[in-house]
Amino acid sequence: HTFSFKWVRLFYMYGAGQAKNSLISQLEQAIQRNDLEFNMSGGEQLRDYLPIDLVADYLVSCSLQTEITGIINCCSGRPISVRKFVEKYLEEKNINIKLNLGYYPYADYEPMAFWGDDTKLKKILSLSNSK
Repeated sequence: HTFSFKWVRLFYMYGAGQAKNSLISQLEQAIQRNDLEFNMSGGEQLRDYLPIDLVADYLVSCSLQTEITGIINCCSGRPISVRKFVEKYLEEKNINIKLNLGYYPYADYEPMAFWGDDTKLKKILSLSNSK
């Protein structure tokens, strides 16, 4: 049987249904409790975040096309510091909570910078938009 093999690598997703110990889930819990501050690392790590609804759209686009195969990074391709990501998230929700930066040390088992190359994804999206 012929088939189109794709391995879609998901980067840092956030949104409904994510693990309770993830960054945004913990931030949302702090907001719900009306905490005055949110403990986090220094926030200088660079990550590649995507909202889950966009991830779902990208997965559908990847699945329905047959031209681009192999490993496909489902990512934004644009790194953002954890601190800036949290600040932007709070700003969009109009929430004022102090960030207690440096409360947690940086994990020695995680890279300080990690983001994806979205070249294949952009090709797929341009294919699906041209139909």
